[in-house]
Amino acid sequence: MTSPTAPARPYRSLFLTAAAASVALALVGCTSTAASTATGGRSVDTALGAVVVPDEIDSVVVLEGRRDLDIVLSLGLPLVGFPYEGPEQELELEAPLADATAEAVANGAEPLFLADEINLEAIAEVAPSVVVSRIDDIEPIADELDAIAPVLPVHSHSDGVSWQEDMLVIADATGTTGRAEEIIAKYEARLDEIATTYAEQIAATPVVSMNAGPEGTDIQATRLQNAALIELGGVPSEALVEAQELVDESLEFSPEQTLAAHSDAGAILVAVETADDWAALQADPLWAELPAVKAGNVVRTDKMTHEGGPITAMRILDLLEELYKTV
Repeated sequence: MTSPTAPARPYRSLFLTAAAASVALALVGCTSTAASTATGGRSVDTALGAVVVPDEIDSVVVLEGRRDLDIVLSLGLPLVGFPYEGPEQELELEAPLADATAEAVANGAEPLFLADEINLEAIAEVAPSVVVSRIDDIEPIADELDAIAPVLPVHSHSDGVSWQEDMLVIADATGTTGRAEEIIAKYEARLDEIATTYAEQIAATPVVSMNAGPEGTDIQATRLQNAALIELGGVPSEALVEAQELVDESLEFSPEQTLAAHSDAGAILVAVETADDWAALQADPLWAELPAVKAGNVVRTDKMTHEGGPITAMRILDLLEELYKTV
């Protein structure tokens, strides 16, 4: 079924606490503030204060590899170094950033250190013009990073700051605001397209986005999948509504609680990391009893869509469209 009328939807995630919302508003107020300095470069206001970046940026390093990497790749900035996931992750699905990262590597970018194991010496060796990273990763080593290059922070949805806001700050600092605005407009158009095409399904179907594994299921409302679901105007399941009250904590259910916890969900976006875990979940008799599973209204993803920027967000919209097609 299709309908020409899209459900009303907010631009921002609805998971913000009052404190997080004030942080977001402060950040919005400091966009489009880059100004030339007397000694050269541009001064831009960030969540860490004023940062002076070079007029010409010829190399960028990112530290986390999620939202920071996504924004840098999307804006076409000259990436030279990034973290990589170790083989023990055993991720089966292709990551949303795989193609863009491969293209950057072909253009000279290098994996510098394992994710969550920042190597300052490796960063200093490539002498970046700018470092971009999640604010939580910057703060413990801010002085060391400042000695290497200007540092531009980004956030996560759990901070109450959207990827759109962060991207506009990074774009302001790097002279790529026009490109950022085009990307945001493209995302908004895709939201509108899905919201209009699947208006009836969206309005009538409670959805839950969750992790699943041998120890049960968990929901963290501030993950990017859930932010996109709310932007789309999706109806959250009862468990997802409960998870929204926890802000940055996960709501966990044992395998025995699975059926009761998710019985109202008409569709499920489930993150499962490995092929073995996926096979085990499908063989689980309690999982098989869920109404959404019985109806075939399940789409799989993994942790690489938990956080990110525009490339990841567009992948999530594709997954949500696939999910609503099943309804």
